[in-house]
Amino acid sequence: MMTKSKNNRSLLALVLALCLFAVGCSQAATAPTPTPLPQKEAVTAKPPTVSPPPINDTDLFSYEGQPEQTLYDFYCQNEDTIGWLTIPGIKTDNVVMMGQEGKKYASGKDGRDHYLNSSFTHASRTSGELYIDTRCHVGYDTISQNITLYGHHMKDGSMLSGLDYYENKNYWQNHQYFTLQTLWNTYHYRVFGIFVIDLNRNQHLEFDFRKESFASEQEFTAFIDEVKRRSMYQTDVPIDGDDKVINLVTCTYPTGNPDVDNARLIMMGRLCTDPQEIQAAEAALAEK
Repeated sequence: MMTKSKNNRSLLALVLALCLFAVGCSQAATAPTPTPLPQKEAVTAKPPTVSPPPINDTDLFSYEGQPEQTLYDFYCQNEDTIGWLTIPGIKTDNVVMMGQEGKKYASGKDGRDHYLNSSFTHASRTSGELYIDTRCHVGYDTISQNITLYGHHMKDGSMLSGLDYYENKNYWQNHQYFTLQTLWNTYHYRVFGIFVIDLNRNQHLEFDFRKESFASEQEFTAFIDEVKRRSMYQTDVPIDGDDKVINLVTCTYPTGNPDVDNARLIMMGRLCTDPQEIQAAEAALAEK
């Protein structure tokens, strides 16, 4: 009986969390956007309260007309800054935030979804910012085995709406790499799967693609096998039991009707450790 009660409470928490994301997403499309995936109880991870080591001063970024500056400069302006995501071939070239779990922001939201509809300066904005799930860990020397990063599906192609291109395998063949630079490290990823989770069909209850840690290599391998099973096409990207991955999440509309659709498009990438892959990712980044 205790297990059943606990499960019921967890399911209720998931359902309630769905409602939080929906209000923000509804402004990003021409019609109301579906409810988001539920958030589990958070366990980690904001940048340290002390200043992190600055990144290489040659790594410069510009944002919304601001002069070029280092990622560390962004952190000094807003300590929720955690990194920068660049996906060559599409418009995604943005600062990445990570809210502080338990903190109440002026938006009235906590760190889990403050940046859903808040800008880098905390101003109200439909597109919000790219942001990492607060359950994940992104630190100086370690990251979660699976990182979840959210972004709106904007009509102008910004944020993560360009992930639509990856539904075509021919596009993937020429755009396999993207890069997440954190305050401390640069991570290159190679895309290995893209799939849809339909909330109307309760698929989010069948498979938690946001699971951030795994008890064993076997559990992680089973997770990857499920990603591949759901993927729109198969790739030849090898993945081992101790690899690390990231999933990029945005809204999608399977029937083309935002009034009834309630789904997420998820693109997954595997961290590059092979020198040849890293070289290919750096070449793609240089062409951005």
